[in-house]
Amino acid sequence: MKRWNLGLSLGFVLACFLSAPLARAQQQQPTPPPDELKKDIEALKESVKSIQTDVREIKALLQRGQPAPPPQNVVLDLGKSPFKGQSSAKLTLVEISDYQ
Repeated sequence: MKRWNLGLSLGFVLACFLSAPLARAQQQQPTPPPDELKKDIEALKESVKSIQTDVREIKALLQRGQPAPPPQNVVLDLGKSPFKGQSSAKLTLVEISDYQ
């Protein structure tokens, strides 16, 4: 029982000793003056307004619903690239990938 109390006491003292530098480190951090915080808040508000304006413009462009350009016939020379299927197919799907 005495060993348990001694261990508990030593653990408590050790915990207090180790937590003291953390408490001092938190207290030593300087807080920015209120004027700087207000400037930062105003700058953030301006950024948000700019982003909101951009979003409104993008929404307006999307809502106009401009028709897609007409499809184009494209001839793509694949050279001697590997393929599956017939070489005389009317439609060819080309996949380009980068394995990096």
